[in-house]
Amino acid sequence: MAGGRGAPGRGRDEPPESYPQRQDHELQALEAIYGADFQDLRPDACGPVKEPPEINLVLYPQGLTGEEVYVKVDLRVKCPPTYPDVVPEIELKNAKGLSNESVNLLKSRLEELAKKHCGEQQGWRGLTPTLKEVQV
Repeated sequence: MAGGRGAPGRGRDEPPESYPQRQDHELQALEAIYGADFQDLRPDACGPVKEPPEINLVLYPQGLTGEEVYVKVDLRVKCPPTYPDVVPEIELKNAKGLSNESVNLLKSRLEELAKKHCGEQQGWRGLTPTLKEVQV
């Protein structure tokens, strides 16, 4: 499938969205959700997607902000050109307040989520509750 499956709920008469269009929509949603905790790591990140997304999200346990946060981790996601129909690479960096075991468990759960939602725009839903579950 050269152009991707298209977004769910699109009418039959509408052409399917291309991979770059789907990726661009997901990046816009992530930026709206995560704000300053979202970073597009591609060198030419301005404007529509020209290369597959590579992003960093700073994750905190759900409901915690500011000075009360003692746990956080950076989630780096590198997407292949055919994302979201192919699972992205996931890496966790700069963990604070988490044991190595917890970081490995979190990475495993995130990889499971990515596989489960392969083919969908993921928006990386459910990440902060997952982080809260593994915090030590």
